[in-house]
Amino acid sequence: MVQDLDGRIKPMNTLASEFLRKLSRKPYFKYTENGKSIRYSANQAFLAMQSAPNIWQYVPLIKVDPKKGGELFSNLSINENGLVSFSELLEKEGKYLLDEVVENANKKKPAERSEFDKEVLKVDERFNILYNVFAGNYLKVFPNSNDKNNKWHSHTHHFQDFPAEDGRFAKQIMPNYFKDVNEKNWVEASEKLGYIKTFQDVLGADIIPSRKRIEAELWYNQLNLNFWLFQVYFTLGALLLVLALIKIFTKKKLIEFLWNGLIILTLISFLIFTGNIILRWYVSQHAPWSNGYEMLVFVSWVLLLCGLLTFRKSDFALPLATLFSGALLFVSYLDWLSPEITNLMPVLKSFWLKVHVATIVSSYAPLALSAILGFMALLLTIFKTKTTKKVIDIKIKELTYINEISMTIGLFVLAVGTFLGGIWANESWGRYWAWDPKETWALISIIVYAIVLHLRLIPKLKSNYVLNTASVFAFGSIIMTSFGVNYYLSGLHSYAAGDPLPIPTFIYVLVALVIIVSVLAYFRKRSFNATNT
Repeated sequence: MVQDLDGRIKPMNTLASEFLRKLSRKPYFKYTENGKSIRYSANQAFLAMQSAPNIWQYVPLIKVDPKKGGELFSNLSINENGLVSFSELLEKEGKYLLDEVVENANKKKPAERSEFDKEVLKVDERFNILYNVFAGNYLKVFPNSNDKNNKWHSHTHHFQDFPAEDGRFAKQIMPNYFKDVNEKNWVEASEKLGYIKTFQDVLGADIIPSRKRIEAELWYNQLNLNFWLFQVYFTLGALLLVLALIKIFTKKKLIEFLWNGLIILTLISFLIFTGNIILRWYVSQHAPWSNGYEMLVFVSWVLLLCGLLTFRKSDFALPLATLFSGALLFVSYLDWLSPEITNLMPVLKSFWLKVHVATIVSSYAPLALSAILGFMALLLTIFKTKTTKKVIDIKIKELTYINEISMTIGLFVLAVGTFLGGIWANESWGRYWAWDPKETWALISIIVYAIVLHLRLIPKLKSNYVLNTASVFAFGSIIMTSFGVNYYLSGLHSYAAGDPLPIPTFIYVLVALVIIVSVLAYFRKRSFNATNT
């Protein structure tokens, strides 16, 4: 067992996996030379780097992007996997190659940093992580019986604050263990691991997880289900969407058989997904919706649940929900969100937090479903022809019907969740409402969706097109509430403290796409109305 920087006690395997993902974006190590490949698990690579750092500093381990790095990276020896060695980033005199550019990048505000600056900072972080691995600073395996805060230390600690006998043991056991490993004295090395385990069990008994939780965490790491599930959902969603389009024109038994088979597979994958969330809950000992990564995963789960509950009402509900669930899981796997299991801050250890966050996040799923159903209805409007008009109009009505129901449910749950947030705020900070940016934008989202749902009361705006278009644009308020506030506004829920990050390019692309589709659908609708009159 090892203690991380957050103070959580976890298996060495978890630390090793997190370390490799940060370093090379993969949970394992693979090295290819002269057509021969060597593959190490996270445990093997992590141990090897610390037992022989003088060798591993020449092995390509650090992920770099040569395009973003430009001329600075042009002289580096980058292997086929986009990796460079630790030594490559050091000049002959031992000077750090990125020293000046990192200093300049850090002086800039996040919003002012170029792609080059961001890439340099990422590489610098990986370099420093690797340096600390080579130095042995991550091996915090020795609990201090004199420390009331249960802080653990690595073998590089001075140990002057330890009891004398414990200090001598901790200082000598790890170097001797690595010596046995390098000399392949496996029996002696295993004995020393046993001594370290006994040392931990005796002095860290109060904070070490149970054996079942440790095994559950190792199982969770090994399965890595979210990585496989986003691929499964992309595949199932795409196949279901193709069949849904085919079903518009034909009702063959083979199509129905394939359709039902894919629905069963989606249901099975949903049950597996549910089990994985429960497993993470058991390992972390708190509800798995406490950070950005867990929120995306939970929204993905609720969204798929909504798709399964409504698939009989429209052939497009489940395919779109499955595709979007896969997209959310894919985004959660990207390097800007951390999948680490962390300890909760004291203010977050509240019953009302669990209920509030679960309710709020659950509301995002039906609202997301309404947005993608609205977008699909607009696409069907664009591609509608005189031949298919009758059947596609029926499909659009089905999508609009589910869209309105999803929006109504989402708005109701969002409103309830916001009131529950007030109860948690009163318990944590002694006030129900303080116009914090997160609170304000939650209220804005409620008002936006209330307006959208009441547009049908205005005769000129009572149409399927208006509702579907409004549902797509309204989801922007949810994106701002769930992510924008965290990074662009200063408040209790913020990470950027008012120093905003640059808006990702894909956001502009999505907005442009939605506007183009909305305009095309509008003119397509007008052309059909003109023809009918």
